[in-house]
Amino acid sequence: MMSSSTTAAAARECIGVRLVAARDRLALGRVGLTVLLAAAVAMTASMVVLVAVARDVIQHDGLEVSDGTNLAVVTGHRSALLVDAARAVTNLGSVALLLPLAAVAGLLLWSAGQRLVIALAPALALGLAGVAAGVGKVVVARPRPPAGGRLVTEADASFPSGHATDSTAFYVTIGLLLALLVFHRPLARLVSVATTALLAAAIGASRLVLGVHWPTDVLGGAALGAAVALAATTVAVLIARQTPAEQLPLGTRWGRTRWTILRFLNRRRGPSSVQAAQGQERDGRPKQGYQHELIPALLLDLLPPREVHGIDGGQ
Repeated sequence: MMSSSTTAAAARECIGVRLVAARDRLALGRVGLTVLLAAAVAMTASMVVLVAVARDVIQHDGLEVSDGTNLAVVTGHRSALLVDAARAVTNLGSVALLLPLAAVAGLLLWSAGQRLVIALAPALALGLAGVAAGVGKVVVARPRPPAGGRLVTEADASFPSGHATDSTAFYVTIGLLLALLVFHRPLARLVSVATTALLAAAIGASRLVLGVHWPTDVLGGAALGAAVALAATTVAVLIARQTPAEQLPLGTRWGRTRWTILRFLNRRRGPSSVQAAQGQERDGRPKQGYQHELIPALLLDLLPPREVHGIDGGQ
């Protein structure tokens, strides 16, 4: 019989071989593997926070015990200006606004020359967040704070906060995509992620000011949304890095199905549009590097030629 040390060594070797094969297939260097590991660690940390907060809420222990006191501190210091600001900010996390924003973000990413899977990532994150938050509300079934302190009407359960979950998932996904695919300087990437995270945090805080959520509702929603954003972005970027063969493989049915899915998700815009995004000339107007710009080629096509030349460098 094989000893335990021999079995462990064989297992480590098998895992190492698989990791190397995955790295080669995804064309990930040392930096890419580091980023992937950081995403996995952050995703795990978010899930740990979510589980811990959910446990406290369900068992009426830990952080949940001080929810009433903490919420009273917020609602007890509401000024008219703060309430007006909270009403405006909270609308940025409503599904009625996030759905069209997801569609617009997808169109902008697609028109900028990104792959289909990247363009779908914000909508995917928003959809997954909405489903996860809905399931959480049904399972935990936590009552809302007392009606006397609420400034807006909400009818569903309290944990987790839907606004915090949805806004964190959507906006942080946007920030991560910009950091990974648009910006190249470390400071710009940091600002991109930090700005979207702060926006999501402000939306969560607005729910406390309006008195419609307990603090642990917002914390749990933020953790859930962050996990969804990290998962959606990681999966989308990894799929986008896999370039399927030009011809349909002759292997198993799963191999052919995988090839078809990858080909579909890695589609870009048509040839003429891709040329515009990649800096090739069309209609006598040069477009340089717009696949890495915030203003996609589709919008630049709407500008007069003089304005386009000015963006290109004052020609």
